[in-house]
Parts: sequence; structure tokens; C-alpha cells
Amino acid sequence: MPCLKMPACKCLFLLILSVSVFLSLTQSSAQQRSPTSIEGSIKNSNREALVGATVGIAALNKFTLTDAQGEFRLTAIPAGSYTLTVRYIGHQDAKQTVAVSSRTVHVSIVLEESTSELSEVEVVGKTDTQLAKEQPIKAEVINTRAFAMQPTTMTDLMNRASGVRVRQTGGLGSNANLMLNGFQGQAIKYFRDDIPMDYLGAGYNFALVPVNMLERLEIYKGVLPVRLGADALGGAVNMVSKRSYDKYAESSYEIGSFNTHRASANLYYQDTTRKLFVGADMFVNYSDNNYDVTVDVTDEETSTQHKEKIKLFHNTFKHYYGELYGGVIGTRWADELRLSLTGFWIHRDNQYGATMDQAFGASTSRQYSVIPTLRYKKSFLNKRLQLDQFLVNNTIHTEQVDTVRGTYTWYGTFKPNPARRGEMTPQGSLADTEFSYFTSRTNLSYRIHDRHRVELNVVYTTLGRVGKDPLGLTFAASGRDILSVPAEYDKLVAAAGWESRFLDGRMTNELSGKFYRYETRAMDADYEGDEINRSLTRERWGVAEAIRYTFRGNSFIRFSGEVSTRLPEQGELFGDGNLRVSNFALKPERSTNVNLGYRYQNSKRYTLEINSFYRITHDLILNVPYNLLLNRFENVNDVRGLGFEADATVSILPWLKANGNFTYQDFRMFDTNNKLTEDARLRNTPFFFANLGLTTAHTNVFRSGDKLQGFWYFSFVREYYLDYVPKDREPDGLLGLWGKAKFDTDNIIPDQSVHTAGLSYFPVKKLSVSAQVRNLLDAGIYDNFRIQNAGRSLHLKLTYIFL
Repeated sequence: MPCLKMPACKCLFLLILSVSVFLSLTQSSAQQRSPTSIEGSIKNSNREALVGATVGIAALNKFTLTDAQGEFRLTAIPAGSYTLTVRYIGHQDAKQTVAVSSRTVHVSIVLEESTSELSEVEVVGKTDTQLAKEQPIKAEVINTRAFAMQPTTMTDLMNRASGVRVRQTGGLGSNANLMLNGFQGQAIKYFRDDIPMDYLGAGYNFALVPVNMLERLEIYKGVLPVRLGADALGGAVNMVSKRSYDKYAESSYEIGSFNTHRASANLYYQDTTRKLFVGADMFVNYSDNNYDVTVDVTDEETSTQHKEKIKLFHNTFKHYYGELYGGVIGTRWADELRLSLTGFWIHRDNQYGATMDQAFGASTSRQYSVIPTLRYKKSFLNKRLQLDQFLVNNTIHTEQVDTVRGTYTWYGTFKPNPARRGEMTPQGSLADTEFSYFTSRTNLSYRIHDRHRVELNVVYTTLGRVGKDPLGLTFAASGRDILSVPAEYDKLVAAAGWESRFLDGRMTNELSGKFYRYETRAMDADYEGDEINRSLTRERWGVAEAIRYTFRGNSFIRFSGEVSTRLPEQGELFGDGNLRVSNFALKPERSTNVNLGYRYQNSKRYTLEINSFYRITHDLILNVPYNLLLNRFENVNDVRGLGFEADATVSILPWLKANGNFTYQDFRMFDTNNKLTEDARLRNTPFFFANLGLTTAHTNVFRSGDKLQGFWYFSFVREYYLDYVPKDREPDGLLGLWGKAKFDTDNIIPDQSVHTAGLSYFPVKKLSVSAQVRNLLDAGIYDNFRIQNAGRSLHLKLTYIFL
């Protein structure tokens, strides 16, 4: 299949790059179309910098705001003569004619104070976060800047959003994935700045990244934007990095219960010409995770089991992440060229496996990688055509160490057993595996005119796995180490979209189509341990539609639907070389999704949003226990369901705001040919959860200019079930929201109510101190496969902005 080989993709990238350079040089040689920049400073009559002044050219519809030094910069200005307009509250407007040729134009403007009185000033505008919330495709958008100073986590913030639940198998650093409107696992795709982030492995994910490292978090439900071209069924998470256009330096440090420490630092510098930039992002996570859990403990004298509360003793997590980047912006040959070098290292103690049925006391795993990336952006044809190219090629190393000759009890007592070579498995493990990644993402968009835009997004990924394990399984006939046989996986996802606007912009329509193709090449073992060559190629098509209609005022209705396919990922097919076994029999998931919602926003008082969804999925892929220790991904035949969610925010008083939401989703099996599972709820999946929160804000509390914020959040999850349960065994209450289930309680994950409260204090603008208590009432919290999470914990965070 030559079209999916790496050299072909590299040739494609070189061709695209060559064309872009040619177009750049062509534009640079055109005398009247050569874009340049206008930059300068805005001050008042006392020669003081004016921060936040509006500077722009109305004829080009280009505007910007002055920074902390009163400086501004307008880029990509074609040659010609323009009127530059400057506005600032309390000052007279200023206009200046500027002639733009082939060089950057520098201006300095002084605004005079206005003598007229202003009765009321209303500034109307929308941030990127607001625009993301109002697009035709349904998205939960979390403005992380609002929580950056709190000792909260992305997991906390996501669990407060409607329709969203994070599935986490323990404390800090444990495996985490998302459940979104009934979908979970790999049906949800993850992106960083619009780029699929598989190449980052476990080093960068929403459960580990500090909140203050991000600008916002976009959670798409169902249909995805074309720029996020991926084979997702349930939606996607796009983590948008914090971006600065001036010098910036910030650091934070958090200390918490269970010997938890989290530190971060962000640095950014742009030279005086504003062409060159460099920066660094770094963070560290550490925790002993030695919280109390209730598990089944075996009595050594009677060999009977009983429930007992014990403290986890082998659950330490260490994580180091750093990224150095630099490049150029605003040149004739590149709007932005960014080179980065990222590195991470993870160490995890394995306290238990897929369930909490057995304790481990010595097994560890590690993962690390060094990752170079390149991103190139360029606009052509007066910015109507835009190119965005990303490339990465790296290897992720994983190690699994399990060499203890014996087993551990939940009390931490070691019981020698010379017949064993490991505690997790009888044969033990010294697995050392390399996962190689090459990803190319090409995005082209062309604006035909103001009402129509077309877009093409192509993502090609090739992954390889090879390793060794002297203690691992071997093929019966050849005696070869199973892990040493290379496994390869190639995937191509191409998406094309057409965006149109009608009725003076009140109606927006987004139509898109997708093509999926993947190929696997690997060696597997049959039941007798003999080698079987596995090679498979599959192709699929998909189509999606999203419509938004805006009513008079601040309300709109939106509809989206798609017929989509989700290809099995390499980790689902090949396993992870650790506790997840391979399953080459997996089939692609197929799904039809429909969303219908309404949103109303009164900018001063309240926001209300309701959303409904319908899903029918064939061959749904879920991660399920394979035995007491291992797990693997399997196809669930057919699932059908619908759901409803509502979200509201109300400003009760100028200093008090309330928000709340709830989600009900009813996903059930059908066509199972088994009366016990027919019409049963989807296993291990919550069907009702709700959130409520109060936040306060006060100024000039202890000193002039200080700020004090308080917050309280409540989360509730209705009981759900580990396994499939006959419908007549469910609670009799309406929709199953109250009453008792009619079966063994060991199969029930009980009702959960969690309170979180805290305070943040800003004595000065650049310094903040924040304290938070999670799980205030020390309630029992259970998650995926009924693994118990931490109880009450206290966290303290200090943040300082240097520049």
C-alpha cells in the first residue's frame, strides 16, 4: 500500500512546502501586494502608556489592542495608504494617515483627554472562548484562565461540565479517560492545539497538565470541526495552550495531601523586532498516593475474605515534563514557523491491576521520550488561502519491571514463592518496548468570499512497536520473544468541509465528509502458541452536518448529525506491553449521532443551555477486564441510547454567581440474542450525574486593590453497574433515579456525593495564594471498574507572575 508509506507522505509535505515557499516568493516580488506591518505606541498627554487602547484600520477590518507597555502591532498589511484610528475610553479619538510600502511602519500617537462626560460605556465583543461556545458544532468550553490560580485540576473542571465524566483508575498519575454523552475510551479523541496528541504518550494529558498551562479546554460532543480531522465517534478534547504576544514569566507551586507536589513554570520572550520568539513550558507532578481504601482482605488463618480499610503503600507517581520552543512570526515567507523540543519522564508504582482484587508491592513501570516537532503557517492570496503544516517523528520508551519471587498482601507483607518470577504474573516481566510515531497533519482553508469557506484536513500517522522481554511469553514453535516481533499500524484520515453563512449571518451551515483508512501488520499467537501473521486493511467513509440559527437577541438553536466510523487504535489491537493484552479481532466502530440544542445568554445576568442527543452504535469498543489482572478492548455488539442535559449560570448578586447542570443518558444493548443482556444498560457507565457551584468575588478586603474569591462545588453521581443487569432488576423509581436495585451490591457502584470548597486571595496583582479542600465530607469515591479514589484532601497553591 504505497500511498500510506512514510516516504510518500514526506514527499507530499515537501511538495506542499515547496509550493508555499514559491507562493511566498511570488507575493514578496509583487510591488503592490507585499504585506508588511504597522507597529508603535499609544500614550496620553503625560506620556504614560495606555493599556487596552483600540488601534485599527477600518478599511481592512483589522484591529488590535495595546499591551501592558501601550504598544501594538498590525500584521499582513498590503502596500497602500490607510487611515489608522485609535480609541481609548476617556480620551479623544485620533486618526493618522499611514503609508505602507515594503518595510515595517513605526508610529507614535498621543491621545488627549476628553472633556465630555460619559454616562455609560458598553463594550461589545466576543473572546475566542465565547466564539467556540457559539459555533454550530456543540462544544463545552472551559475557560481555564478563570481557574488558573486555584489548586484545581483539569479533571475537576471537566467533571463539572454537563455530559462529561472523567474515568480515572486511582489518584494522581493513574490512567484517565473521558466519558462523553455515553461514549468513552478511544471513541473520544485528544488534541493539543488542533494536533492529535498520540505522539505525546502518557507525558501530556488532561489529568496531568496544570490548569494554568492552558488558555482553554474545548470538549466537542458528537461532530468534530474539520480542522480536528479524526475518526472519533463521541467527540474530542482540544487542549489550547496559553499563548502570549509579549514578555511573560509565571511560576506556581502546589502542595497537597498524600505528599502531593505540583510545580509549573511558563516563560516567553519576543525580541524588539517582534519577529523572533523563544519560550519554555515546564511542570512536575509527584504524589505518594497513599490514601485509604476499602478492599477485600484475606484472613491467613481461615482463608476467608472480609472488607477492611487499609492504606495504599506502593502507589508513588513521578512525572517531569519540559518543552523548549522558538521560531519566527510575521515574515514574508512564514506567518509562523515554530520548532520545539519536548521531553518527559514518568515513573509509576503499580499498586494493583485492572481491579483492586490483588495488591502488588514491587512492580513498577516507566515511560519517557524526547520529541522534536515543526509547525509552519502561511497565508496566501491576501490571506484568503491559509496553510497549517505540522510534523513530528519520535519514539516513546516504556519499561515494565516485575521480578519479585513472591506476592504481597494489602498490609504490605511479602510472601516469598520461589516458583514465581513475578508478582503480577507467574512468569514476571522485564519488558522494554519502543513505540515509534510519525504524524503529519496538513490543513488548508480557502475563503471564497465572506459567506463561504472550504477546508481540507489530512492526518497521516504511522506507528510501530518493537521490544524485548527475557521473562515474557514466546512463540511455541520458534521460541521467539513475542514482544520482539515488530508490529506496524498506519492510519489516514482525510476530511473536507464547506462552511456557509446565510440570512445576514444568522444561519451558519457546516457540511463535511471524511475518508478513513488503516492497515496493520503484526504477528500474533494462536491457542497453541504458534505464530500467526496478522495483516488487515480497512476503509470507511463518513459524513456530517451542523447548522446554527440565531434568533433576535442573544439566543440560538443548533443541530448536528453524522454517520461516522472509529478505527481501532494500535494500543487496542496490539495491547500496551503491560497489563493490556492484544485483540486483533477488533472491528471498527460505526455510529450515527444526532444533537439538538438551544442556548440563551443574557450577558449581564444569566446563561441557559439545553441539549439532547441520540446515538446508535455498532461494534462499540470498550476496555473490559480480561481476568483478575489483565484487561483488553472488546467489541460490544450494538448500543442505542438518548440523553438530555441542561446547564445554567446565574449572577445572583454583583459578587455572587451560581451555576449548575445535570445529565441523563440512557444507553442500552439491543439485538444481543440474550434475554439477560437485551435492553440492559451499558455496563460500567454512569447514567445520571449533576453539579452545583457557588463563586464569590470581593475587592479591597484587607488592603486597597486586593481580591478575595471563594468557591464551593457539589457533584452527584447516581449509582450504576459494573456488569450488564436485566432491566427488570433495575430500581423502580422514575428513570432509575431513586429506589434500590434488585441484585447483589458487589455489582453496584453506589451513589456518590462530593463537596469541594476553597478560597483564593490576591494581595497584589502578580501574586495569589489559594487553598482548597476536595471531598470535604470524606465520602467514598469510586470510578472505573469500582476502583476507589482518594478521600478528603487539602491543597495549597502559590502563583507568582514575574512579567
